[in-house]
Amino acid sequence: MSLGADLTRVAIGLLMGMILPRLPLLFFTRFLILERDIPPHPDPIPISLPLIQRLLLMRRIHLMGWLVAIFPLCLGIMVLKTSPQPFAFGLVAGVAWFALTRLLPLHGGQGFGLLPLSKIKQINNLREPETECCSKSELQWEIRAIRCKNCRDVTMNSPRPDLGRIRSDGRILGSFRILLMDGNSAFPPTDDSVIGQRVELFGKVAEEE
Repeated sequence: MSLGADLTRVAIGLLMGMILPRLPLLFFTRFLILERDIPPHPDPIPISLPLIQRLLLMRRIHLMGWLVAIFPLCLGIMVLKTSPQPFAFGLVAGVAWFALTRLLPLHGGQGFGLLPLSKIKQINNLREPETECCSKSELQWEIRAIRCKNCRDVTMNSPRPDLGRIRSDGRILGSFRILLMDGNSAFPPTDDSVIGQRVELFGKVAEEE
């Protein structure tokens, strides 16, 4: 068996090991009947009870990925015990990569998983904030942060992850982006980005002057 054929089998197994655990993100929520209480993608979502319910649903779907990952992992290990097949090695490596991307947060302070309960609780507390940003406070979760619709004050610097809505960029391109980012936002928090650091530095310089 040639080296090229072995590498091809490893690559196919690797892709399957990474994609199979993410399939629940593509199919379990993207129906019109589940979008009656929330705006369509990519519109901002008001901080309300339907948003909290969707966050809890997406958390369960993310946890479902771990259950799906058991099948390719067990299959790969069983095959490797009998013979060193490149496809089985790719399966195990793909599931291992999936596990690493889920366990290691992309940004500091994010917590375990994409939607930790602590973050959902913080967002839920914003439904009845202790202090309002303006007289017509209307919080909504935009692409890059939670901010007031009227005064544009940022309440929580947290980019919005994929919330299982039918995507406006099409099924094929949207599915590719979900698989590539694993439901994470493509934008980092403002304070973690170069632009955010420069804006903060500019603000400090302006205050000193």
